Amino acid sequence: MYGHGVNCSHPYCSDSATYKVAARWSHGRFAELKTYGFACSDHLEEVFQEAENRRPDYTLRPGEVIEEVAIYRFEPGKRDRQLQRVWGLEENYRT
Repeated sequence: MYGHGVNCSHPYCSDSATYKVAARWSHGRFAELKTYGFACSDHLEEVFQEAENRRPDYTLRPGEVIEEVAIYRFEPGKRDRQLQRVWGLEENYRT
């Protein structure tokens, strides 16, 4: 959980992140969001597509499950399970 501001992951941006790009990950009874990056509104497409490009590089271990890369509205202080998934934006950026 992030209780403070987080900057956009784009290399040339220092704006505050408003989105979290992540995939639901689980292993047995433990589950969380595997974070691929954070994005401001201006760089969401680039951060999302870069995450989708990296996703196939992750090798699952026995018992692990990882879902598709998704976009969540980022709110500092909220836990992963409290973040709202933004379905409409994802479909605009899928390659």
